[in-house]
Amino acid sequence: MTAGIRRSLDYAVVFVAYAATARIGLSFDALAGIATTVWPPTGIALAALVLRGPQLWPAVSLAAFVVNVMTGIPVWGAAIIAAGNTLEAVVGAGLLRRFSFDPRLGRVRDVLLLVGCAALGSTLISATFGVAAAALANLPRAESYPVFWAVWWVGDAMGNVLIAPLICVWASAPLRVSRRPLRWLECGLLVAALTVVSAMVFRQPTNIRAIELVRGTYALAPLLIWAALRFEQRGTTAALLLVSVIAVSATASEGSYFAARTPHERLLMTDCYMAVTTISMLMLAAALAERRAAIGVRDEFISIASHELKTPLTALKLRLAAAVRTQRRPAPRDVDAEEKLGRSLRAAGTTTDRLVSLVDDLLDASRLTAGRLALHLESVPLIDLVRDVVGRLREQAQEAGSPIGVEIPEPIVGRWDRSRVEQIVTNLLSNAIKYGAGRPIQLTAHAANDRMRLDVKDAGVGISRADQSRIFQAFERVTSANRVGGLGLGLYIGRQIAVAHGGSLSVDSKPEHGSTFTLELPLEAPTSGAGISAATSRPPVS
Repeated sequence: MTAGIRRSLDYAVVFVAYAATARIGLSFDALAGIATTVWPPTGIALAALVLRGPQLWPAVSLAAFVVNVMTGIPVWGAAIIAAGNTLEAVVGAGLLRRFSFDPRLGRVRDVLLLVGCAALGSTLISATFGVAAAALANLPRAESYPVFWAVWWVGDAMGNVLIAPLICVWASAPLRVSRRPLRWLECGLLVAALTVVSAMVFRQPTNIRAIELVRGTYALAPLLIWAALRFEQRGTTAALLLVSVIAVSATASEGSYFAARTPHERLLMTDCYMAVTTISMLMLAAALAERRAAIGVRDEFISIASHELKTPLTALKLRLAAAVRTQRRPAPRDVDAEEKLGRSLRAAGTTTDRLVSLVDDLLDASRLTAGRLALHLESVPLIDLVRDVVGRLREQAQEAGSPIGVEIPEPIVGRWDRSRVEQIVTNLLSNAIKYGAGRPIQLTAHAANDRMRLDVKDAGVGISRADQSRIFQAFERVTSANRVGGLGLGLYIGRQIAVAHGGSLSVDSKPEHGSTFTLELPLEAPTSGAGISAATSRPPVS
């Protein structure tokens, strides 16, 4: 399937899904025919732009325009509302990308970003545009404009809180179907329990006195926690959707759990309950995912560290054994024996440097965790620093077939911790050599506005968007067909050092199109940038 066909299918799916769910939302007691507290299209638009890119905005805009024209409002009014709906989705998706949002919702920060940037933030745009269109068109309404605005905002916010997470977590990773019958049995029991309990809670009262005595939304909490514990993000979002469908559909009846005079008021009360419940359960599922990830990182670290430390230790032992055998030969030893002894000792020294580097990385990670990484600032000519690093790595780069080109057109002198900045540049070039697929590497740097920018560009395997934030975490490495050594600490330490200088370390990459890592530092690092105390200067590894 060509890229053009895939893009056309994306447009079609977004348009149809938006239009179909919009008609459902407008059937729930819409104010002036256009404002409702049930509006799934907002979540669909946000998820589409997050997962497939902002280039899908025309599909959102066209669908919103068609839906609003069909309500009978003037064409220019529908255009204003469609502009608000589109801008809402574009701004929400842009803010989430800006703050490295992970659509898998595996971290508490991702849930907070979704709620803060999208559900509470970008939805203000659509509500404001919608009220403006209604006022300009002088549409008949039963409520004041502040209430009208609040209804619109609540509907859009619920779409982003309930629908967007569902689409994101189900579409952001391959679906693995369990082959264990007990797993399917557990899933069936959970669905049945949620359906029965939700119906008893939200629908009309029964004639069974025992049920009426315990009727309350608290009965759903254990079942939703069950979903979060056993079925993670996908189970949690699906369970929340099931509960919300039953709860919202029950508002048509006056005997529903949330007693109010009108269906509109019952919908608003139901939305408030579902918003609090959804955010709470998403936070719980994310916290559990973080805990599982931490345990996985610990186990992986033990495996990686034992392998990475054992390999040079084994080589060191062999080199020293060879040197001892050569030294034990009866004197006088010939020239070949002396050269062999020298080679063994030099190789042992190189292996020792490798061990020191690994241990230093572990110590740096420990200091960063404890907040004890200090900077020793001095005047540093960037060209001298880069030449030193490139000189040490030149032989390694040539062996990999990745020559390093350097382009620094002007003298750049900054007040930095030389050994720490050297550590970052060494790591970036080493990674470019490892993952550069035997192609040239380019290092460029320039200064502007009292800041230095250094780019290391390779033409190697590249990094997927989902991995671009992960690789800056401790003990994380790029997935590659060819295994490479290391503890997965280099980029994590590098970013923390950059932040301590008042700068940043970021990446721009596409799979199979190479990567560009960018280090930005102020020419004058803040003296208290690290906020820390212990001296941790480390010598460069040769």
